Amino acid sequence: MSKTCPNCGVNSPDNAKFCIECAYDLTDVPVNKVKEEEKPVQKPPASSDSEKGNVALGCIIMIVIVIAIAAVGFFVFGSGGSENSQQNITITFDQVYVDDYDYDGKTHYSYNVNGYILNYPSDDKNFMVKTIYYNSNGSEITSSVKKLSDFKDDQNYNFASTLGSYYTENYVDIDHVSVQIIKDNTVLNEFNSTMNKNKLTHAPNSGNTSK
Repeated sequence: MSKTCPNCGVNSPDNAKFCIECAYDLTDVPVNKVKEEEKPVQKPPASSDSEKGNVALGCIIMIVIVIAIAAVGFFVFGSGGSENSQQNITITFDQVYVDDYDYDGKTHYSYNVNGYILNYPSDDKNFMVKTIYYNSNGSEITSSVKKLSDFKDDQNYNFASTLGSYYTENYVDIDHVSVQIIKDNTVLNEFNSTMNKNKLTHAPNSGNTSK
């Protein structure tokens, strides 16, 4: 049994004359007749094994779904985007012409193909640029191949790249050219242009008119 202090509410022994907390006079305070029972602390119900299993399974399912979505996104926007980028590489011709010049007492001829590479891919590995020279009958005269990476620095400047060039001592009647974008031996795109002959200053040699 105990006495409850009317001043501070603290319980003191039933024979106490003063409160053990605040020293209030407990002489006339009645003794509590009913012994106070401590209320048990309620603990939250423990989760059953089945509930724990369901939570773990749910987490695993969510992780699998997130991984699947990420994989699909990479395929669509990563691989697909890369493929589209490859297909969108284009050539805009600046000048395609033949001119002549004197060297060592002889007239030589220079066939030049200049242009801009648009939609340059972020990964230029295994890309090639092939320039093919044709006569008026559509027969191939000669060709040249360069790595696409050779033109990477040109992307930082506002001038045309020399896509292909062909030099010969004898005039060759080249009518038109074709520039191909190739990757892994597969032609992705092809661009054509006629050969401008207005820059010739000498009459073409009467010698070879083919390769």
